[in-house]
Amino acid sequence: MRFLKAVILDVSDARVYADEGGAARDGEWVVPGSWTVCDLARGHRRERCHCDSSFVGVGTRGRATIAEIADIAPEDYAAAVGTLAAYFETLGAPTPEVARAAAEDECRYTAELCEAFEPEVWITVRRSPEGEGWGERYSVFRRLMIGSHRP
Repeated sequence: MRFLKAVILDVSDARVYADEGGAARDGEWVVPGSWTVCDLARGHRRERCHCDSSFVGVGTRGRATIAEIADIAPEDYAAAVGTLAAYFETLGAPTPEVARAAAEDECRYTAELCEAFEPEVWITVRRSPEGEGWGERYSVFRRLMIGSHRP
């Protein structure tokens, strides 16, 4: 099974997302995080919002601009579901079962998305309103072997 990992090349994500909970950790499992998206038809929630172009860290809930397609062990996948479920409870899910179902949906969506890409490529996301929902478009890049970034 594949999933998304945050790619943090430098301090730019920490600066860009400072007002939005900070950056995800390099290598942290991330999800598209569509539940965090503003009502872009009405404008962003805050002046410097980047919910239309970032992924959300499962553990830190920090943001990442770039994600890498990577293999995930079953136990790491289960942990990601559990962590998201606990977070959704803090957001006000009506029951732990509803929180768990939402987390399972988000993680399943992420895994299915990753199956459409080759392992070890980097992707970015761009969201826009489409009809009554959101359209997500992904750009694909070859993983860079630069600086101190390690796969």
